Amino acid sequence: MKKSSIFCFYLFILCFLCSCVPAVNQESENNDVPTYKPLIIAHRGASEIEPEHTFLSYEDAEKDGADYIEIDLRQTEDGELVAIHDEDVDRITDGTGRVENLTLDELRQLHVKKKQKILTLQEIVDHYGDSIHYYIETRTDSEGNIGMEEQLVSILNSKDLIKKKKVIIESFSEESMITIHEINKDIPFVRLLRKAEVQELDDDTMQHTKNYAIGVGIYAGSVDADLVRKIHDYNLQLHVYYYDDEKNLTDKMLDLRVDGIFTNNPDYAISEVGSLK
Repeated sequence: MKKSSIFCFYLFILCFLCSCVPAVNQESENNDVPTYKPLIIAHRGASEIEPEHTFLSYEDAEKDGADYIEIDLRQTEDGELVAIHDEDVDRITDGTGRVENLTLDELRQLHVKKKQKILTLQEIVDHYGDSIHYYIETRTDSEGNIGMEEQLVSILNSKDLIKKKKVIIESFSEESMITIHEINKDIPFVRLLRKAEVQELDDDTMQHTKNYAIGVGIYAGSVDADLVRKIHDYNLQLHVYYYDDEKNLTDKMLDLRVDGIFTNNPDYAISEVGSLK
C-alpha cells in the first residue's frame, strides 16, 4: 500500500473514532455555576403602572412575573387591616383623614383611581389564596403602638399561607416583628432599617437581628460593597428599596449582587436582571 493511502486510511479511522466521543455539553458545565437571580418584590404591586395596592396593580405585577407582591398594612378605627401605605387617605383617594380614624365603611365610600377601592388584607388573600407570594409590611399607629399582629397571623393562617411558605413579613418596628415571632416562629422576617440605623450597624446589632430575621431591608442609596459583604458575612439577606430613584440605582444594586429589590415596575426590574452577563 502506498504511504499516501495508508495516511488516508488512518485519518479515516481517527475521524470515525472522534465522531463516537460525546461532545462536551457547555450548558451542563454552566449549570454548575449558580445563576444570580434576586427576588423581585413588586412595591405596592406594579405601582408605576396602576394605582397602588389595587387588584389592577397586583395583577399587573403577577403577570410580569414578580416573585412577591408587597403590601403595606394599616389598621382602621374599627380594627380592619387594609392595604394602604400612607397614614392618611388624602393622596390616593378623593377623601381626607387618617386611616386609623376612619372605619372600613367610611373607607368604602372613597374613590381610588380607575374605579378601584381600598382593599382589606382578607379580601386580598381570599382573592389570590396561595397562588402568589406576599411580602407584608406591618406598621404602628400614629403614637408608635403596635396592634395588628395577632389578626395578621390569623388571616394568613386562614389560607395556610405561613405553612405553605408564601409569606415574608417586613417592618421598621422590631417590637412588631418580635411579637409576631412569638406567635409563629415559622414566619421569615426582614427588618427594615432607616438611614441612621444603617450607620449604627455593628456586630451586636447584626447578631441580634439574625435571632429573628432572615435579612434586612435598606435604602439602596445607603448600600455599598462593604455593607453587602458585612450583611452576607452574617448569612443575612439584603433587600433594597428606593425613594423614587429606582432607575438610577438598580444597575448598581445588581452589580453588588443584593438578594432582593423592591420595584414599582416589575417588568423593568426583570428586564434589567435578564440583561446581566
